[in-house]
Amino acid sequence: MGKVIVGAHPSYGHIVPMRAIAAALVRRGHDVTFVTGSAYRDGVERDGVHFAPLSGAADVDSRTLHQRHPELLALPRDEAFDLAMSHVFVETLAAQHHTMQNEIAKAGSLPVVVLQETMFMGMWPALLGAPVARRVPVLGIGVLPITMTSVDTAPFRSGLPPDTSPRGRRRNQELNRVFRDSGLPHTQRGVDEVLRGLGAAHPPPFILDGVVTLPGRYLQLSIEGIEYPRSDAPASLHFVGALPIGARRDHGPPPVWWEDIVHSARPVIAVSQGTQANRDFGELIEPTMKALADLDVLVVVATGRDAALSDVPDNARTTPFIDFDLLLPHVDLLVHNGGYGGVQQALVHGVPLVLAGQSEDKTEVTARVAWAGAAINLATSRPDEAAIRSAVETVLDDPRYRKRAGELSDEYARHDALAEIAAAVEQSLAASTS
Repeated sequence: MGKVIVGAHPSYGHIVPMRAIAAALVRRGHDVTFVTGSAYRDGVERDGVHFAPLSGAADVDSRTLHQRHPELLALPRDEAFDLAMSHVFVETLAAQHHTMQNEIAKAGSLPVVVLQETMFMGMWPALLGAPVARRVPVLGIGVLPITMTSVDTAPFRSGLPPDTSPRGRRRNQELNRVFRDSGLPHTQRGVDEVLRGLGAAHPPPFILDGVVTLPGRYLQLSIEGIEYPRSDAPASLHFVGALPIGARRDHGPPPVWWEDIVHSARPVIAVSQGTQANRDFGELIEPTMKALADLDVLVVVATGRDAALSDVPDNARTTPFIDFDLLLPHVDLLVHNGGYGGVQQALVHGVPLVLAGQSEDKTEVTARVAWAGAAINLATSRPDEAAIRSAVETVLDDPRYRKRAGELSDEYARHDALAEIAAAVEQSLAASTS
């Protein structure tokens, strides 16, 4: 069967989908090694997957980024994003490369295929011609909205909708030119320097283009219905849908108030800030509880971490964690900060959304789902109570949002992400032996 090596940046949202893929490949009989930060060893090994820790500077945990670099919290948004990208991805690239080459060497003469999620850059040096003992096929797995620039779209994180008119394409061309030249200056310079130092024979593309275009195939964990169309997309880009229900996380028991949800005669509104951007519940969770406190709804609050909430209204139920695949069939609307996985979980279940998030990739997630017609985007990380209340009432009262969410759910159902990824892996392994 050969060897499958999975590379994932040490970040929860990047690791969880790759763990599901790795475990599914093991169930199909593949020999799989998962390469990521040592903080995630236990979870990977519980899945029956071999674990190999990243070495040196790459063995970090993204949850400690702001502890290691508190200066990022005081910087303007775009500058903070550039420097965070530099710290997280550039400073770890060489060590990722060395770890991956070491794992490939361990495979001996076996055919090898590498799966790397969007922002794992450990195979970039090899893909750009750096000296390596052996070249192997690389498949990219898209765990973020598609980042690459296009004649049909404005730059990533602009939050602007696509525009294919002549005027819109002129807008896109100019904005993309400026973004390539100056949007991520520290990050792009750093990538260039590291790759030169590792002996890359070819100059790297713009980092947000290369994550999609460099792998032999790029398998996007999403559907076309929530992604901007690109007439110049590479033939290597394929949509494979979302991961199946139950494949994302370990299941715990339901909370003690679970029967309140199952038997609720009132609309059920879930609210979450995800598992990463949840340091400050004043951004979304607390104003949502206050905004809906006198509305005839039942509010389910998932904090994403162990933390006590004060002033919880009578119509709210709180929990640190809850299995969303268990919860969402009972939910009428999700108020969310725009994490890619959580948003897609809602849409798989046909649940419309109110979205409020601008950090990391959330500007793009929130804009795209609103563009697709299944959400209202409040276009801020800190909406006020009146805006939340108005958006919730609009989505509940206007059937077009739930109808569109249902149409997207049907599109997800036409895919089998794990089977499509496995087929690509097996085709690559077969081609390596022919």
